[in-house]
Amino acid sequence: MSLIIAIQFPLQVYGTQVQSVESEGSIGFTGTYEPIGPPDPPPSTSTQKPGGTLPKTNMTGSSLGLWIGSFLVAGVLLVVGNKKRKETQEN
Repeated sequence: MSLIIAIQFPLQVYGTQVQSVESEGSIGFTGTYEPIGPPDPPPSTSTQKPGGTLPKTNMTGSSLGLWIGSFLVAGVLLVVGNKKRKETQEN
């Protein structure tokens, strides 16, 4: 029963910074970068716009994932319930 309550009421956790540290150290780089050869694969010279449209807020394309998740949760609950029922019948 506590598993069902835990699924229905997820915890929200927030973090805050307690202490900050300042330093006077620095990082420096010297010299020049000389590439070994041309990159593999070579960068494309033409830019293409991606096809299709981006999803909007609250947009659902397919409910297949929802059904699979529902069946998985229901299956786990059935297995746990049967296990507990068998344990109580044996005692």
